[in-house]
Amino acid sequence: MSEVPGGEVRGLAIFDLDDTLLDGDATGLWTEWLIQLGWITDPERYRAIWAQQMADYAAGRLDMEAHLSHLLSPLAGRTVSEVEAEVGTFLDTELLPRLYREGRERIAWHRDQGHQVVIISASTAQLVAPLAERLALDAALATRLEVKDGCYTGRAQGIRTFRDGKLAALTHWLAEHLGPDGHSLLTWGYSDSRNDLALLEFVDHPHAVCADPTLEAIATQRHWPRLRWQGYD
Repeated sequence: MSEVPGGEVRGLAIFDLDDTLLDGDATGLWTEWLIQLGWITDPERYRAIWAQQMADYAAGRLDMEAHLSHLLSPLAGRTVSEVEAEVGTFLDTELLPRLYREGRERIAWHRDQGHQVVIISASTAQLVAPLAERLALDAALATRLEVKDGCYTGRAQGIRTFRDGKLAALTHWLAEHLGPDGHSLLTWGYSDSRNDLALLEFVDHPHAVCADPTLEAIATQRHWPRLRWQGYD
């Protein structure tokens, strides 16, 4: 990707959410919220499965389909409006206060440059899309949830925005929303995880943010900027 004809530079900034913009994991925090609501009836078992899946994620061997089946099961049969109401309160109470100040400042910098800003997250769309709206971002790319007759089925649909799926979702979004111009954008990418290596290798300016050990080593070897965000507003 490079400058567009005529010398005008346009940009796209791509941010991971969990442990990058957010201090913590959005789905993990949402899990605790659902436990407090009583939507998860066996918290001990649910947490144990979640903990094992997060260990698998950190090791780069997560079975995403099993993970989605587990984390979406508490929503099965619940109406979209019921879940949306809880998500709104959850975002305002739990997530927005945990966004890194430096991440918000980086988003603002990209905005000042006239760049579009997108979140791509392995957390699912019912959480990521309304958060992106609150931050006035251009798009949220996240795994969508299946809905029938106004209720969630407990299943996912479409591209799974995990590992190479993030790059597939981005490529699809670029083609759909920007057409041929999407290939002329200068791109920035921000992530903490080895699981986002394909995405970081795709962009022009990759950044490792609070990186896991594997990504930290890769970023060091390749001389990518390594950032440590820690402040809150």
